[in-house]
Amino acid sequence: MNHQDFEELSAQESLADAINLPDEQRQIVTWIIRQQKVTLEEVIVHTNLAEEIVQKHLETLIFQGIIQESNENSGAIYYQPRLISKKKSRLNKNIWNKL
Repeated sequence: MNHQDFEELSAQESLADAINLPDEQRQIVTWIIRQQKVTLEEVIVHTNLAEEIVQKHLETLIFQGIIQESNENSGAIYYQPRLISKKKSRLNKNIWNKL
């Protein structure tokens, strides 16, 4: 099993585990999946929870591999779902070009 296969398997398991999360965390995850990219402030407004609680939830979800944190060039921090990328075909490019 190569590194990419392991990451994809881990992401699959993590997203499946999202169903079993505590209510607040599950709601955060499903909302982030729908929004695709959110800031800490947006999560706070959406959940109506204290900043410290939201930060703990986000840290837990990042640790579990369900969401990921990304830094923009502007210095802003965003949270987004850690979704599985589609597997690339193992067929040679020449075969695809002839199809």
